[in-house]
Amino acid sequence: MAIHHSPSVGLEDMAKLTDLKDDSILENLKLRYKHDQIYTYIGSILAALNPYKSIPSNYEKDVMLAYNKRHIGELPPHIYAIANDCYYSMWKRNDNQCVLISGESGAGKTESTKFILNFLSEMSQASAQASGPVNTGSKLRVEDAILKSSPIMESFGNAKTVYNNNSSRFGKFIQLQFTSEGSIQGGRIQDYLLEKNRVVGQNPNERNYHIFYCLLAGISDEYKERLYLSEASSYHYLNQSGCISDPTIDDKGNFQAVQEALGVMKFTQEQIHDVFCLLSAILTLGNVQFITAGGAQVKDMQPIQIVASLLNIDEYQLCDSLTQTTRTLRGELISTPLDVDQALNSRDSLAMNLYGRCFKWIIQRINSCIKGKEFFRSVGVLDIFGFENFTVNRFEQFNINFANEKLQEYFNKHIFSLEQHEYNTEGLEWVDIDWQDNGECLDLVERKLGILALINEESRFPKGTDESMLDKLHSNHAKNAFYIKPKVADGRFGIRHYAGEVFYETKGFLDKNRDTFRDDILEVLKESRSDFIYDLFETMLASKAASGDKTMRKKPTVSSQFQESLHSLMSTLNTCNPYFVRCVKPNAQKAPSQFDSSLVVNQLRYSGMLETVKIRKAGFPVRRQFEEFIKRYKAIILKEDLSKEAAQLCSLLLIRFDDKKVKWQMGKSKVFMKENLESQLETELKKELGVLASKIKACIKGFIVRKQYKKTMAQIVIVQKTIRMHQCRRSFLNVRRAVIVFQKYERARVARKILRNLKEEKRKEEERLREEQRQREEQERRELERLKAEAKLRELEELTRKLEEEARQRQEEEEAQKRLEEEQRLADLEKVRQLEIARKQEEEEAKRKANELRIKLEEDAQKLAEEQERLKIEDEERQLLEEVEKRQQELDRLRSEQLERAERQIMHEFDHSLAQLAAQESHDFYSSLEQPPEQYIEDSEEDDDNASKKSDETHFFEGFLQMKTGGMVNSWKKRWCVLRDETLMWFKSKQEALKSGWLMKKGGGTGTLSRRNWRKRFFILKDFTLSYYESDSNTAKLLGKIDIKGATNITDSSFGRENSIDIETDGRTYHLVADTADDCSEWYSILTRVKNSQEFELKQMHDEEANPKNAIGSLDVAIIDSVVPVNIASKPNCFAIITAERVINLMSATPVGMNNWLAALTQYHKGKRAYKQEDIILSGWLTKESTSTGTLARVSTGSRKKRYFVLTANSIEFYRSVELQQKMGAIAFNSLCSVTLPDEKTFKEEACPASNPNSPSHKTKTKNSPTHQPTTPNGSTQSLNNISFKSSNNIVATLIRNKKKKRRGSLGNILSNGVLPIDTTTPNQTNGIKATPPSSPAQSNSMRRRSNSLVSTLMRSSKRLSRLDREGYWKFVVHGRNCSFNLYTVSYDDAWQWTYAIQDVIDSKPLLETPFQILIREIKESAMNGDLTSIERIFKLNPILRNTPHVLKSPLLPLPYGLIVSSSQEKGYTTLNDEAVKIFNSLLGSENLPDPMPVIQGILQTCHDLKPLRDEVYCQIIKQTTGVPDPDSLNNLRNWQILACLCCSFLPSRNILRYTRFHMKRQMELFPETQTARYAEFAIDALKRTRSRDFAPSRAEVIAILGRREMSATVFCHGDGSCQININSATTAGQVVHTLVKGMGLDKCHNRFALYERSGHVEKAIEDRTVIADIIAKFERYKARGLSDRGKPWQLFFKLFCYLDTKNVEKGSIEYSFLYEEACEDVIRGFFPTSAEKLIQLAALRTQFVRGDYVQNDWIRELSEVYPVDRLKSQPKKDDNDFAGFPMKQRKDNFISGTLKGLGDKTLKKLQKSASDDSILDSVFADEISATTTRIVDKWKTLKGISADSAQEAYMNIIQQWKSYGARLFEVESTDGRFPANLWLAVGASMVAVHKQGEPNPIEEITYERILSFGAPIPNEYKIVVEGRRHELSFETNQVFEIAKLMKAYINEIVRKRQSIYSVSNGNIPEQKQPVALNNPSPFDKYF
Repeated sequence: MAIHHSPSVGLEDMAKLTDLKDDSILENLKLRYKHDQIYTYIGSILAALNPYKSIPSNYEKDVMLAYNKRHIGELPPHIYAIANDCYYSMWKRNDNQCVLISGESGAGKTESTKFILNFLSEMSQASAQASGPVNTGSKLRVEDAILKSSPIMESFGNAKTVYNNNSSRFGKFIQLQFTSEGSIQGGRIQDYLLEKNRVVGQNPNERNYHIFYCLLAGISDEYKERLYLSEASSYHYLNQSGCISDPTIDDKGNFQAVQEALGVMKFTQEQIHDVFCLLSAILTLGNVQFITAGGAQVKDMQPIQIVASLLNIDEYQLCDSLTQTTRTLRGELISTPLDVDQALNSRDSLAMNLYGRCFKWIIQRINSCIKGKEFFRSVGVLDIFGFENFTVNRFEQFNINFANEKLQEYFNKHIFSLEQHEYNTEGLEWVDIDWQDNGECLDLVERKLGILALINEESRFPKGTDESMLDKLHSNHAKNAFYIKPKVADGRFGIRHYAGEVFYETKGFLDKNRDTFRDDILEVLKESRSDFIYDLFETMLASKAASGDKTMRKKPTVSSQFQESLHSLMSTLNTCNPYFVRCVKPNAQKAPSQFDSSLVVNQLRYSGMLETVKIRKAGFPVRRQFEEFIKRYKAIILKEDLSKEAAQLCSLLLIRFDDKKVKWQMGKSKVFMKENLESQLETELKKELGVLASKIKACIKGFIVRKQYKKTMAQIVIVQKTIRMHQCRRSFLNVRRAVIVFQKYERARVARKILRNLKEEKRKEEERLREEQRQREEQERRELERLKAEAKLRELEELTRKLEEEARQRQEEEEAQKRLEEEQRLADLEKVRQLEIARKQEEEEAKRKANELRIKLEEDAQKLAEEQERLKIEDEERQLLEEVEKRQQELDRLRSEQLERAERQIMHEFDHSLAQLAAQESHDFYSSLEQPPEQYIEDSEEDDDNASKKSDETHFFEGFLQMKTGGMVNSWKKRWCVLRDETLMWFKSKQEALKSGWLMKKGGGTGTLSRRNWRKRFFILKDFTLSYYESDSNTAKLLGKIDIKGATNITDSSFGRENSIDIETDGRTYHLVADTADDCSEWYSILTRVKNSQEFELKQMHDEEANPKNAIGSLDVAIIDSVVPVNIASKPNCFAIITAERVINLMSATPVGMNNWLAALTQYHKGKRAYKQEDIILSGWLTKESTSTGTLARVSTGSRKKRYFVLTANSIEFYRSVELQQKMGAIAFNSLCSVTLPDEKTFKEEACPASNPNSPSHKTKTKNSPTHQPTTPNGSTQSLNNISFKSSNNIVATLIRNKKKKRRGSLGNILSNGVLPIDTTTPNQTNGIKATPPSSPAQSNSMRRRSNSLVSTLMRSSKRLSRLDREGYWKFVVHGRNCSFNLYTVSYDDAWQWTYAIQDVIDSKPLLETPFQILIREIKESAMNGDLTSIERIFKLNPILRNTPHVLKSPLLPLPYGLIVSSSQEKGYTTLNDEAVKIFNSLLGSENLPDPMPVIQGILQTCHDLKPLRDEVYCQIIKQTTGVPDPDSLNNLRNWQILACLCCSFLPSRNILRYTRFHMKRQMELFPETQTARYAEFAIDALKRTRSRDFAPSRAEVIAILGRREMSATVFCHGDGSCQININSATTAGQVVHTLVKGMGLDKCHNRFALYERSGHVEKAIEDRTVIADIIAKFERYKARGLSDRGKPWQLFFKLFCYLDTKNVEKGSIEYSFLYEEACEDVIRGFFPTSAEKLIQLAALRTQFVRGDYVQNDWIRELSEVYPVDRLKSQPKKDDNDFAGFPMKQRKDNFISGTLKGLGDKTLKKLQKSASDDSILDSVFADEISATTTRIVDKWKTLKGISADSAQEAYMNIIQQWKSYGARLFEVESTDGRFPANLWLAVGASMVAVHKQGEPNPIEEITYERILSFGAPIPNEYKIVVEGRRHELSFETNQVFEIAKLMKAYINEIVRKRQSIYSVSNGNIPEQKQPVALNNPSPFDKYF
């Protein structure tokens, strides 16, 4: 169809305009716009005007179908025409397509994108229906997913601006992936530069992102309350622009669309809830306000608590991260408060990053839903932000306009540059058209020193500012024609873009480009208990990495990331065939039917529309290669022309359609055509193809019809045959039915006859039976009569028998009586005889005992003599052994000297030996070449096992060697040696087996199990064969073989307590049982791998088995000193490996083999290691302390020697000298190695060991003799930069005794340390004096002769050593797999340099993973994919994940090496590995324990002390609760109880936390309605609120957790009042205070309350963030240790904390009662300075208040309840005791750090003895107490009739008369001579005052405005710096933390009060960006 050029609606294709001017183009567009014709062609380019109204008729489905398969121009212009041509061009051009939609903001780009996506989706569905049946299952269609993603992306990425109500604030490139059939197979969305700054601030009359308003308008009230949401106007992030709602935007409807789209995109309800919680948290975060009080402080904690609850983070950590920054300086964490502006920036940064990461996550989720596999071609639609020029343009507009410049360049390149270049290249007749090139503008922005480069450069400078950046821009580009420097310096710069001049405001450029997000906030978010929040920030790296600023310089900026993604986009577009849609905005008012000509023409000009029209009018946009053209249009080429050349053939075809050559031209290799000519060709092609298709259809239809005819004929024949058969069948059935009727009647007649005969026979039988019955009854009657007669006769006989029996019994009784009397007489005679016999036996027994006693005494005497003889013999043997030991030591010394001499001799002869070896090797080599090939092959096969060889694939050396590892007695043994990974291993035999070991084998034939055939066999797996033998000897009998490759199935059947494996073959099933679960798992793993492996994989498995764990011995090559050949005549080809500890002799079978081994070890020749300079990270001299090897050894002090250390990227090694000779040892690093920080304690102790009374040497010397030598457990002495001498104590002691201790100064100190200094200037000279115990008199005399030399040496070195002692040594420890190094250095900087360097090497190593971790990762991946089958399979095939009854040999997770060196070491901890195994073993027998509480508390305490063990314990318990046969068994429930306790106490790491939750949910699904499910539900709920703890749970808390309930805590208050509260393991003190305040109606009180820890007079305020369960646990520990004040129990006490307003409290209120009770308490404690009379009056009023009127004979029994008794007791010595009864002069010696937190030993003893001291004092001052009591009672009598309220009021009137009332008093001691020694420091609401104790008037008053700083520089010393004072105020007290806390609280209240006054006076709340200015704010900025 031709294009219609109707004058009424303008031209549809502006390329047909005759007048190519702006006016004609503008008029044509205006004419069409008035008639709602918003689309106009410019050739194939579409111009679209935004109608600002809906035109439904343009986008109906009928319109969509009408444009299907139509060329551009056949129908009126439409967006569907572009989409249709783009869709079919994938096949026509056979390449990817893209549509670029450009235009200003508000021009309709987003809507155009939707229309294109709708059309492509419709085409995809139509193609899918045509290709086959459509699957209507539950699977999400890609088309629906792509369309439904639009509402989500619009709500989260679009916002209302001044130009557009639905402006995209991000760019997106949507790529649709099509199959070859034309259906959408997948897709991908790429986003660009989200405007995150809009989240925290908007321009006037703009809105935030749509989703915030949709959320507030669309959710229910119940859900809104759950998310803590309120009205939109209450949020700072929404109300600051002045525009909250818009009548054209339906927020509620949009929210429903978003909800529906989220459901379609398979977002789970949990994920949707997490997103909504995040959005609510962002809104609430905007309402967080800050005030200045010693830095920024949060004004109101409620928004913080809401945000923390929504994000599942700790509110106090969040508050700290927003108000202060932390950094680590040399291992110490330093916190610095932020000012208000910085805090606000932190808040906004948090909000922006939360939203940005959430948006990224949503895009990733959408991409995962629409992700496809391989695809045919793709169509990309680019919808990116339009060109923007606002009144104030910022960093976002700069990037947006830069992107538009790049797209305009792309447009110019394809429309003008490339097209005209191709015309000229192909030789077409063409006149170039001028066009506006923006290349220079782009060069200005992105060249090497362009604007972007300068911005990025300045962003990387820590001190770079916006002003310095602007200065650089002006200085570098002021002369550029496209750069505009303002005439007035106003902080802006301008660029001449293709769309006009734009000025950019530089304020905030660098901050936005850096995208600063502080690490403190990031760490808080990563600790979130929400997996969603953690996943958002998991991959986000901290800015402060290990390498410091170097990493920060490499961190990409926002603009560089955007530039990189933009370049990637352009690369993608360059590979596609582009289509262009130019969106035009008709007016700026967004009003329909309005056409602003000036606005439109401006857009036409800068977009190059005029030039586009010209080039489209004159150009040839369609071009094809000759061959491609012929191939495409071959169907319409005449047959007679087909033989001609390609160019001529193309020309002939085109002449047929345009003989004037106006619409086409011929190039050198291409045909160039106009689009209308291509349409004609396509139409003709379609017509011709239609004709050809008709012919083909006719042939096919004829074939089909003929085939159908034949089929019909065959069916007719079948029908006829069937009908005939049916007729015959019916006739047969009629005849058969008639015969059946005849048979029926005949059978009936015969049956009736038979029935009659049967009836007659039955009648006769019945008569016969009746006669027989009558005869039987008659016979029974006669028998009955006979039986009755017989019964009567038997009764008479029985009676007669009874009478005779009675007579017989009477006679027998008489005879028995006579017999008893005779027996009694005989018994009496027998007793008399027995007594006589007993008397004789007693006499004989006495004689026997006397004889035995005599014999025993003789034996004891003999034993005593033998014992004396034995002791004498033992003494002789001991003396003999000591002599032998001394001789053995001398022999060892001689042997070591001989070894050194032998080593030097070996080294001397090494070169000569190598020369001989090389000559022999050459001779053997040429001799082997002279042998025949057959013989060579035979020898090779024979010696194959003995020959050494090197594997190219695995890079290790192996072969048989003869080995001798000991002294002269050891024999040579043949071993298979392997050198691999710098480790030499030797095995008993060649490692051909993949695995070997003992297994129990049972079973006989198929499917039978015979217990009699239970045998233990030795199994060997070689290749694919598993053989089993009687024993493990080489000559053991082979009993059978199993073909593993041919096995049908290998099953792990280890359920319960049997670790069994079943191997099923065709004819038999083998049942194998391993000893342990780990062994079973290893066997099962290797067998399954072998069964499923190929040959090359089997070879790799062989190579893997060469590891140290299978070897009988191994040697780390790094500790080899030398490898040298040895000349032994009887042992040719022998060489030796020499280390610091032993010598290993090896012998090869041939010289060649020896040479090969030497070559393999040549890099360690003579112990020398050659390093490249760049390989050495750090090197230098360090002092090393010897330690025991192995991870189980403790890090103990030993002999210290100076060694040269070399640190490389893989290890740390040490040598004797700087030439790297004689390597002494090494540690190879992996991720489990560790290094401790430099130990300051060691430095202080060793700085002056002689003078330090606490040093170990000093204590040892004092405890023992003056000459005692302190030694380490291994017997070596300490040494610093010196050589040590062992057992030299005897020499030194003898020497000092001979000298009669004349030198007891520095020399004595040196001797007590047992060290001998040497000159450290020459590191190579390490030989010194080494003394050994004398083994003979001659040697002893020699030592005495050398003693004088020793003394002189010590005296010369004493001066230098004392200097070294003053400096001290810094110690750090390096822990490796097999050993640890204790290293020392004098320099503090050197210690930290080594520590950091070693830690960097360790951090660079890849993390080691155990099989358990790998399986957890596989389970996580399967769970994310929803593959439940794979999860169950993993659990079934891996016993390591399931319950086992066997002990654990190694931890489930990798744990760091080394001993636990900390305060926890005092509790008996060794290594983490050992502790992990101990914990697992304690889990196994928990069901047998009567009381599991000690085990549970022990595990919890260990986890609290050793944080790295927490993950391990979680995994152990999860393992033991997986796969249990009975979920409610006692053992399983005990494990679940421990798991619940862990969940309430500590959080594991993130991966283990995920696995823990997965495990609990899985168990709940597997075992619902069980105790296991209930514990799992309780634990999951506990994980949501768990906080970091300071103590392990108490017994009460554990009991509550075991019962799955909250625990009860009692809170006390004044007047013995108390209340029970229910708390959980995460309840904080702040929450309890809030609950109590609200419950008591104290919400609007004038003063602040707090919780206290209290025992008697000792109390401490509890911080709000403290967990109450920790306080209860602390009380439990205090009780166990007997710590309390005066025996009073520890309590949670609720009382006033800050006295802010004591005058305006209403009398009679609860708050007034608190004031009264605390006033009484202060009086009783002596903190009210007044006269004795006043105190008596106050005591009487208190008594009247408590007890009422006086009654006759009434008495005050406890004076301390109403009167300050301590005042009476302290009168003689007023300053001796403090308020708690503790001696003040003792407090000077050892102040405690804090009130309770740092209780020292002395203070604890005082607490324990305080009760007894009080009783002594009471007896001493009994008279004074009695007199005072009498006076109080007399005063009490006078108060009769006064009510309790009146007494209370009178009491308070007296108290309030004191000027300092309301201030809290602290007892302090002055260190300033200008003040008395004992003082009160009164901390009040407005000032701090200093009182002399007991004096009412202050010595000095200091307002808070005058205080510059305060705090505790050292423990127990409190300092206050006052403005105007020359000296600071310094006090000694043990309550420094309490004083500082109270002062800070008062200062914060002052600031809040002034903030509120300022706000009220101004009538509004001040903006947060401008902090409130106080009258004198500077002092408050300096606190802490």
